[in-house]
Amino acid sequence: MKRVAFLIINVVAVAAHAATIAFVTPQVGAQAIGPMLIEITTSVANVDRVEFSVDGALAGVARKPPYRIAHDFGTSLAAHAITAKVWSNGFRNSDQVTITTAALTAGETMNVDVVEVPIRVRSAHPLHANDLRVTENGIPQAIRELRADRGAARFVFIVDRSLSMGDGKLDAALRAITTESQLLRDDDRLELVLFNHNVTKARPIHRGERLPSVPTSGGTSLRDAVASIVTRERTYAIVITDGGDRNSATSENDALHAISNTKMIVDAIVLGDASSFLRDAAKNTGGTLITADTAALQQALRSLIVDINSRYTLDYQSHGNGPGWRAIVITPQRRGIEIVNARKGYYAR
Repeated sequence: MKRVAFLIINVVAVAAHAATIAFVTPQVGAQAIGPMLIEITTSVANVDRVEFSVDGALAGVARKPPYRIAHDFGTSLAAHAITAKVWSNGFRNSDQVTITTAALTAGETMNVDVVEVPIRVRSAHPLHANDLRVTENGIPQAIRELRADRGAARFVFIVDRSLSMGDGKLDAALRAITTESQLLRDDDRLELVLFNHNVTKARPIHRGERLPSVPTSGGTSLRDAVASIVTRERTYAIVITDGGDRNSATSENDALHAISNTKMIVDAIVLGDASSFLRDAAKNTGGTLITADTAALQQALRSLIVDINSRYTLDYQSHGNGPGWRAIVITPQRRGIEIVNARKGYYAR
């Protein structure tokens, strides 16, 4: 009897020490590919650190909650064994749990959202990916790449030709485009959209082409004009206008929704009072809005193009969020970095 009682006491003591460790992401049987978070929750008290291993190799360490690391699973379609080992009580105790992710078979597909964020940064030194932190709806994202070279792009100059753009405003806009577009890269593609109450189809601008004078007339369909050039390619929309919108069939919400789900950046030069649509379009896409008069228009366009040529582009693979608006927040990870402007978010289907 004494021996049996002793064994029972031992079993109770082991049960009292048992602790729970649960994976938040990835889940058992989920597929893991590319950069993503590995995160656990645990009931263990006095945690010293959590060691994460992937396929037997140490992937990273977390020392305080939330216990998570960013890990790049690469492009392999194989299953992965992920282990979280929790050390506690001055490293005297350890608990661990292992899960296995699912392999991606040849007959399956997986949707991966790669998000491209244009960003303007002031820094005394060149930036690296680990100098910045990105969250999407509060969830940390792993930065894949940070590029100083903006790359070749499509530039569409969207110019107001309504009646109020008379008195030399329209002519000054066209002259400024002819002159300052020379600052763009040789492999950039240039296009022109003119709008009043109607919107012309985007037409190519040839390098060095002198844009002819155009008569002013009619009303203003600004939102229709901006929405008309939406594509999935990297596009800089540079709007030149003198005011609001009186004739668009596209609502403000629909226009913002359309451009916020693309790689389009909206910049604007306003010769008057800026509309709320233009302010939100520039803010949401990481663009700039400048107010100017006719005399300062050309210098304003030059400043915009110089600024565009010096921007960074940040790429990350989105995870952890469902359809709808995904708010992007970028913060510096060290002193001496100022985030001047960046895309504020996008809509995901």
